[in-house]
Amino acid sequence: MKSCAFFGHRKGEYSQEERILFEVLKRLIERYQVFQFYIGARGDFDWLATALLSELRKQYPFVKLTKVLSYIPKEKEQSQPQYFDDSIYLLERKVPPRFCILETNKMLVDKVDFVISGIKYCGGGARKAVEYAERKKKVIIDVCKGTEDNFIKELLS
Repeated sequence: MKSCAFFGHRKGEYSQEERILFEVLKRLIERYQVFQFYIGARGDFDWLATALLSELRKQYPFVKLTKVLSYIPKEKEQSQPQYFDDSIYLLERKVPPRFCILETNKMLVDKVDFVISGIKYCGGGARKAVEYAERKKKVIIDVCKGTEDNFIKELLS
C-alpha cells in the first residue's frame, strides 16, 4: 500500500488550491493505489486535506487517514477526532520539544511515497520538510503551483 503525507502552513488561504488538491487526491487513489494518508492536523492546509479525504472516503471507504503526533498526548487529549482511523507517534528517541515537529516531519517523509506540498511562502517547518523530501528524492506534488507542477500536469491529463 502506498502512502502520502501533507506539508503546508499553519495559517494560510487555500481556497484556490482546493479543487486541484481534490483531483490530485482522487488520482493518487485511483492510479497509484495510495490508500494511506498521514496528516499532522496542525494547520489550515492539513485540515483542508482532511476535509477533502473525508469526502473522498465516501467513494473510497478503504482509504485510511492517520493523525501524526509530534508530542505524546496527555490523557485528556487521547480521543481520536472522527476524521481519523488512528494516530501514530514516530519519534523513537527523546527530542527537545522545540524540535519535535521538525524531527517528526523528517521521519514522516522517510515513511511515505508521496509528499503533497501546500507551501506558499519561505520559511517554517513545512518548507524544511519539503526540502528534506527533495533530498530524499520523494515524489513531491506542489498544489500551490497548480498545473505548473509537472506531476499535476501529468496526473490531470
